[in-house]
Parts: sequence; structure tokens; C-alpha cells
Amino acid sequence: MTVHIMPGEFDCLVLGGGITGAGVARDAAMRGLRTVLVDSHDFASGTSHLTSKLIHGGLRYLEHCQFRLVAEGIIERDRLLNRMAPNLVAPLRFVIPFEGSRFPKWLLTVCGLQFYGLAELLRSGRRSSPLLAAGMKRHYPALLPHPFGVNFWDAQTNDARLVMATVRTAYAAGAAVHNYTSVTDVARDKDGWNVRLRSELDDREWSIRARSIINATGPWSPMTARRLGVEPQELMWVKGSHLLLRRPPDFGRDAVIINSVRDRRALWIIPWETRLIVGSTESLYRGDLRNVRPESDEVDDLFDSFTRYFARLGLKRRDILGAYAGVRPIVSQDGESENSLSRRHQILIDDERRLITITGGKLTTFRNMAEQAVDRAEQLLGYPPATHAVRSRLRRELLWPGLARPDMMKLTAALERNHCRSVSSAAIIPHLVRHYGAQASTILDVIAAEPRLGEPLYDGLPYCLAELAYLCESENVGRLLDLVKRRTPLYFLTDNGSLGSLRQVVEHVAPILGWSPARQAEEWAAVGDEFRDDTQAFADQGDLQTDKSERAVCA
Repeated sequence: MTVHIMPGEFDCLVLGGGITGAGVARDAAMRGLRTVLVDSHDFASGTSHLTSKLIHGGLRYLEHCQFRLVAEGIIERDRLLNRMAPNLVAPLRFVIPFEGSRFPKWLLTVCGLQFYGLAELLRSGRRSSPLLAAGMKRHYPALLPHPFGVNFWDAQTNDARLVMATVRTAYAAGAAVHNYTSVTDVARDKDGWNVRLRSELDDREWSIRARSIINATGPWSPMTARRLGVEPQELMWVKGSHLLLRRPPDFGRDAVIINSVRDRRALWIIPWETRLIVGSTESLYRGDLRNVRPESDEVDDLFDSFTRYFARLGLKRRDILGAYAGVRPIVSQDGESENSLSRRHQILIDDERRLITITGGKLTTFRNMAEQAVDRAEQLLGYPPATHAVRSRLRRELLWPGLARPDMMKLTAALERNHCRSVSSAAIIPHLVRHYGAQASTILDVIAAEPRLGEPLYDGLPYCLAELAYLCESENVGRLLDLVKRRTPLYFLTDNGSLGSLRQVVEHVAPILGWSPARQAEEWAAVGDEFRDDTQAFADQGDLQTDKSERAVCA
């Protein structure tokens, strides 16, 4: 994905490279609008890579009668699952254990159960069903015995890869995309905006002309609006913290919904590759948006809640392998607790300035949010509304790399026939096809020429040096953290934030990225510092110190 460093005039300047901004850039570019997307940090570097990894309708919102929000979530979930991103979004079954008289009140709402269950059955063919004590024990042996349970279906994704697939789709449709690019100067006139941009990666500066600006900077949108001369819509920042535990072999494939021991709110125990995600907390946040970390009381809440339900596993605090936290931008709502705040989105339009600000929402509904925002942009620019055929493409066309499930199966089978002897793990080829489509053959050709580059870097995971090199060459990697936290989830899925095999990763990608020995040492240290900051709420700092002699290898 070659960065388009270009001056000129654009219809839309999209600020913010998270899932909302990426979705807006995709939508605008697919309509034929001249579009440029910029983010002052990396793509997905904010909350978009720090979610619970769920694509869901929002069953718990039925407690607060948010039927329209739930319906929107179910529709968009199924679009991603069945049409737009079947390679990145997979069905995930949830179970809610029944605890005698403490049955969640929102599940007692008969209309709510029927609403969600009927929507599942009609749209996906899957249906909710009850489980009695024997079924609970058989399916969930690690869970304390419960007399009854109810299961239902939603979906799971790799959030950062979903952002990158959307960015690459926007790029393929003609959008210019720039990470680590800041707006250094901006001036407005009656016909639009004159904008000066600067790339942090190489210090280059250039000017563009934008007929409209779409502010999709998430939690930063009020600050961005002020920078553009607009009184902003105030947001509530709600922090969500998560723990990462090793996934026990007998945990199963289903997610489990439990209650917090602190305030009885719903918590998710979600199997994700080699890990269990436990989350999330919900609390108002007023700190530094670039330094959001789990705190000790949040860790206590999550871990104590987990061990109450899964005491049979015998886990101790030393078994916590990682943690992360993100901030959700929520449209301000009076008199609501953090747990009951609506995830609805809001689109604000300044006709005079040709400025659109989109706030709120959630990962699942990014596509619908983007469609509505670009509808407003077309109105501001005086363009006719999108035709039915264009809207059908926006709602159905596959995200990059553009393979439906049958195509993935065919390509996987073909590549396995041609490359079965060159890869050391059977999981590598399906993994590459799922994430990179036809580009998987390029990575496999590299492995065929040098088989050591196809060896898994970590036990139980299909990531190899050839894949990481491909990402550095094609996805605007600027930092080592970009590679291990967002282009891949190695930081979350391996012990000590992926530090174990990081030395050989740095040595291999440094020539591709033009890193000097000093820069290699700096990047190595940044990953270790990030992990210590994320885990300081529960970890013995002495256990997390990276060996100075290991760091010296990169110096």
C-alpha cells in the first residue's frame, strides 16, 4: 500500500484513521469522491485496536429499551459476517448462566428475548436455546455448576485487522491514505479548506485543498472541532479495561457472560486464539487519551469476578498475562450511569464551514455511520445522492482482500497443493489466505525460496517472518508497535508482549524499514515500555524488566 503523497484538491479530507474514519474513507472513495484519509498516529492506534473484539447486536441494551440500536447492530453484524468480511468476522456463541434468583432482569423481558432470538433466526438461521444443568456441565466444565443457562449468537473479529482491511479497501477505491500525518495549518474560505500536512515519518510537508472535512477522530473529536473553529459537542469518555489470561484447553469455544462481583454489571469471558479476554470495566475517564491503562481496582474487579465463576481453574493473579484499556467516545447523556449509556452515534453538520463531525457509535456499526456521514457530505458538496446500485455496493461489497468463503476455500486448497512442503505448520496457509487473500501466494513464494522465514515465531500461532516482512512492505508500518499490536496481535497473544522472539523480528524488518541500529534499539525498548505500562496495575515490575543484554543486541 504505497502512500500517496500528493497535493491537489479533494472532495473530502477525513481526519482520523480508526474504524470510523476508515469506514468514511471507504464509503466516500467507493462513491467516486476524491478522498484523503489522515491520522496523526497509526491507523487503529486509538480505541479501535483496544475493544472486546466483538461484532454484536448489543443484547444488554435491551435492558434500557434501545431496540433501534440493537436492530441496527444485528443488521450490520450480519452484513460483516455474511457479506463484507467473512474472513475476519466469525460466529461466536455466548452462554448466560442462570443464578437462581439473580437472573438478569433484562433477560426476563420476554419481548427482548423474542426480539433478539427472532432476529438471529431470521437473519442467520441460528437461534437462542436454553441449557439445563446437565448441558451446562457438559459444555462448560470449567464453570461452576449452574441449574440453567441461555445461549445466543453474535460474532467476533480482529478489530485492528478490520480497520486495516477497510483502509486498504478505501485505498483500492482511490483514496489517499496517510498515517503519522498531522495537520500543521488550516484555513477556511467560502469554498472549503486550505490544509498543510506534515508526515512524522520523513518530515515531508505538503498542501492540499479540501472542499469538506469529516472529523472522525473519536475521543479526540472535541479537540479537533475546536482546532477547526467550531464549538464542539461534548463527549463522555468511558474507559473499558480488559485482562488477558491463558486459554485453558477445556474452556471450549463459547463466550460466557458473568456478573461483576462489584456492581453486578455484565462481563464477557471471550476465547480469542491463545487467550481469554475478560472485560470490560466501564468508568468515566478524564486522563491522557494517549496513555490509557488498566488500574489496580479494575484488575481486581475483573479477576475476582472471573475466579468466582471459574474457581475450578485455580488461577492466581500471577496467571494474568496481559491487560489493555481503551476509551469509548459516548455522546453526552444526562443522569445515566456508565453501564446504561447508549452507544448511539451523532452526526453534526456545519454547513458554513463544510465540516461534518461524527461521534459515538461502536465498532459493529461503523459502516452505517460512514454511509450517513458521506450522505451529508454529498449534500454539502452539491452532488446528487448515491444511486440504489451504489448503495448496494456499499452495503454488500467485500472488504479487502475481497474473498468470499467459497473462494477462500478454493484458494487455500490450491496453495496447499503447491506449497505443502515449504511450510512447517499446517495453520500458516489458511491463516495467510484469510488475512491477505491472493497476496498469500506472494508470501508463500518467499517462504519457498527461504523456508526458515515460514517457521512459526511462537508456539501455537501461525505468524512467521515472511508475513511480517510483507506487512512492513505493504501496510505503512512506521513503528515496531504498529507491527506487533495492530498489523498482527502478537503483543496480546504472546507472553511478555511478544518480547521473546522480537529480536529476530527487528533484525529481519530493519532493512525493509530503513532502521539504523540505534533505531532498532529504540523500537525494541518501546515495546517493552508499552507492556510494562499496560501491566503495572498487577505485575511485579521485577518480572517485567527486559534483559539489558538482550536489548543491547539491537543497539
